[in-house]
Amino acid sequence: MAQFIPPIDLETMEFGSEADVARMMLKQLGPGYLVMHSLPWVFPERDDIAAPAREGEVDFLILHRQYGLLILEVKGGEISLKGRTWVRWVKSAPKEIKDPVKQARRSLWALKKRLTLICGQLVADRATISVGIAFPHCLFKDHPPTDLPVEAILSMDDLSNIEPAILRVYKAGGGGKYELSVQEFDAVRRALAPEFRVYEPLRVSVDKAAETLTRLTRQQLQVLRGFDANPRAIIEGVAGSGKTLLAIQRARSFSKTRKAVLFTCFNSELAKWVREEMGDDLAENGGTITVQNFHRLASEFCKRADVEFVVNTSDPQRWWDEKAPDLLAEAAMLLHPDGPPFDAMVVDEAQDFSPGWWDALDYLCDRSNPVWAFLDKAQSLRREPADPPLEGAFRVALDVNCRNTRRIVACANRATSIDSEPFELAPLGRPPKLIVPQSTAAISGLVQQELRALLGEHRLEPRQIAILGPASKARGPLANVHAVDGVPLVDDAAAWRQGKGVLVTTARSFKGLEADVVILCDFSGLGNLFTVCDLYVALTRARSHLIIVAHDRIAKESLDAALAAAIATGADE
Repeated sequence: MAQFIPPIDLETMEFGSEADVARMMLKQLGPGYLVMHSLPWVFPERDDIAAPAREGEVDFLILHRQYGLLILEVKGGEISLKGRTWVRWVKSAPKEIKDPVKQARRSLWALKKRLTLICGQLVADRATISVGIAFPHCLFKDHPPTDLPVEAILSMDDLSNIEPAILRVYKAGGGGKYELSVQEFDAVRRALAPEFRVYEPLRVSVDKAAETLTRLTRQQLQVLRGFDANPRAIIEGVAGSGKTLLAIQRARSFSKTRKAVLFTCFNSELAKWVREEMGDDLAENGGTITVQNFHRLASEFCKRADVEFVVNTSDPQRWWDEKAPDLLAEAAMLLHPDGPPFDAMVVDEAQDFSPGWWDALDYLCDRSNPVWAFLDKAQSLRREPADPPLEGAFRVALDVNCRNTRRIVACANRATSIDSEPFELAPLGRPPKLIVPQSTAAISGLVQQELRALLGEHRLEPRQIAILGPASKARGPLANVHAVDGVPLVDDAAAWRQGKGVLVTTARSFKGLEADVVILCDFSGLGNLFTVCDLYVALTRARSHLIIVAHDRIAKESLDAALAAAIATGADE
C-alpha cells in the first residue's frame, strides 16, 4: 500500500474528485509510492529572492525512487477548453477556472527550485518531475492542450487501473531516466515534507528561573532583617538558602555603625566574589569593610608585621590549623597593640574554620563585639566541623532552598541524603541530564558537545555556565581544550564573571558560588578525592539546569535514584 503524507481520511476530504482519486491510490498503489496530498508551496515569483512571494498548492505529489516525482492536478465535474480558456460546467452554465496545466507547471518550477536549494543541483536534476491532469468524473476523447501530451491525462476510465495510468504519465514527462538512491529519495522526501521542532532555548527558562529565584531570595533576606538587632548570631542553612547574601547584608549593616568590619570566609574564590559585590563599601575604596578569606588574611597580616609565614608543605592542613593561627595572632598584636582592629565581624563558611582559627580571630575582633557566623555543615571540608564559639549567640536555621529549581533540589537531596526543602514558589525546572561515556577518552568530547549546544542552540552566555569536577582544568579531561567554538575555557572565576569564557574548576573551589547551568564533569563516584560534601556542593551550584557527565556506567548507576527522584518531582502538575 502506498504511504500518504499526511495520512488521509477520505470522509473529510474537501473535494469529492480528489477523494475518488485518493481512494483508488489507496487500493491499488504498492509500497514503493509516497503520496503527498494538498501540498502547499511558497516561492518568489521570479529568480529575484526579494520579489513578492507566490503561493500554490499541488493536489497530489507522487514520489517513486525509480520514476521520480509526479504532480497531479485533479479537476472534478465536466470540464472543457475553448479559446485557451478552461471552464467547468455547473448546472449547464460555464464557469471559468484556472488553467490546470499552468498550475501544475508553476508548481513544478517552485518544487524544482526548492529541491535545488535544499538537496543541491545534482539531486534536483536526477529527481525528474512529471506533470499530469486527472478528470475522475469525465471521459477524454479530443485533442489534448498544446502544453500537455495526451498520455499525461487521466480520465474516469483510468481509475479502475490507476497504477499503469500513473506510470504512463510518469513516462510522458521523462520519468524513469534516473533511479534515486535511498539517500537521495530520503533527501527529496525531507525537502518536500520537512520535519522540524520549534523549541524553546534553555536561555528562556534559565532567565525566567533566575528572575523567580532572585525574587524569592530577596523575600527570604527581608524576613531575616528582623534578626538584625542581635549582636551575635549563628545562621545555619542549607545550600541555596541565601547565607552569603545575608552575610553581605549583615556586613553592610554593621558598617553603618562600626568603624571597621571584617568579612572573612574559607574559599578564596568566594572572597573575590564578595569583594566584587561590596564595591565602594570596601576599606580600600573609602568604605569600612575588609574582605579576605582566612588564608590570605593570615598571610597579609604576617607580611605587614614582618612575621615569617612559610607553609609546611609536608602536612599543610595541620600547619594551617595549628601554626597559622598563632602567627596571625602574633602579627595582630604587633600591628595593633592597643586592641583588635575590627569592631564587627562576619564569618561565612564557618563550618570550615578550625577552633584555632577562632582563637586567632579574637585578636582581630573581640567576641564581645557584634559577630555573625554562617555555616552549612553539609558543605564542611572537615569530618567533624566545630560549632562557632559565640557565647549567647542567637541561632537561626534556614532549611528552605531558594537558589535551585525544585528538580535540582530533589536530585541533590537523594544523591547525598542531605535534606533541604525547595521554596514552594520555586520553578520546577528541567530534570537533570545524565550522560554516560563509552570510555573515559570520550568524556572531553561529550562535555564539548554539551557546551556547544548550550552556547549555540540554547543561546546561553559563557558567564552562565560552569564546569565543575574533582580535578582542576589542568588535571582534568579538558586539560588540552583551550576553547570551544571560539569561546575560551578559563580557570579564573573573576574572568568568568566578566564574560571572558566558560569556567572550568573544582567543586571545592566553587563552593559558595553559583551558575545558571552547571556541568558536573567526570563524576566517578564518591571517595577521598570527591566526597559526598563535594557532590552536594557541585549539584547545588546549578540554579536552573544540571548536566552530569559520569565517568562510567558504575558511576551512573550511583545517581540513577537521584535522577528518578528529580523526574518524579512535579509529575502531578
